[in-house]
Amino acid sequence: MANCPLGDRMEKRMNIFATIRNKFGIYELYGRFELAVSALLMLLISIIILYSIVILAMTLFDELIGGYHQFETAALKDTFGLMLTVLILLEFNHSIALAMRRRAGVLQVRVIVVIAIIVIARKLILLDYATTDLSTLLALGGLALALGAVCWLLNEIERRRRAAGMPED
Repeated sequence: MANCPLGDRMEKRMNIFATIRNKFGIYELYGRFELAVSALLMLLISIIILYSIVILAMTLFDELIGGYHQFETAALKDTFGLMLTVLILLEFNHSIALAMRRRAGVLQVRVIVVIAIIVIARKLILLDYATTDLSTLLALGGLALALGAVCWLLNEIERRRRAAGMPED
């Protein structure tokens, strides 16, 4: 078989890319950039978490001192919504920290899906069912089912990879 000029050119290009990658460390440089951006995001999210906790504490204090009834639905929903928001932010920050520790990219698909499920759950918990129309309820239910199916599929893929002895992504 004769050498294919197209194949030779492709091989030379691949060698050039490998040389550039090895000599200049572009991937290593980008990895450092990604870690720096992740650290900055963690810092900013931590500030938002602290701010949210202060707002939550002030809201609780105002409700207790102001004589709002503990069983007033709107006051409870607002307070509980703030608590859930803080928990969502904590989960997001934890996910970034975990990704930085593992050096596995900024966020994995599974983390994004789990955070989306938590956000939908928050929305469903705080929803005023008396004034919400059926189409909104069906849309949120469909979204929750779809995200649950995606989460199940991701778990199934990981389980099969582990059973086959393949490394995780």
